[in-house]
Amino acid sequence: MAKLSRSEIINLAEISALKLSDTEIDNLLADIQTLIDYTDELSNVALGEECKAVRPVNVLRDDVARTSVENSPLEQAPQRTQDYFVVPKIIH
Repeated sequence: MAKLSRSEIINLAEISALKLSDTEIDNLLADIQTLIDYTDELSNVALGEECKAVRPVNVLRDDVARTSVENSPLEQAPQRTQDYFVVPKIIH
């Protein structure tokens, strides 16, 4: 398990041009150490035969392209010019 020191946090803050108070340094050290401990814990998770990949299965229907019965969205637009929607200008 990797341990992060207070001096390393101070060094990182200086490199990053951050001005941290003593309380912020202590809080940041605790938070980062918690993340490091968690990632170490994740690396110890056993991934063996019992963790088989799940294969997605479509039980509903085949994914087949079909034509729409309704009008296209462009045909339903209140205003259009050729193959484009007409919308209010928003950039000045």
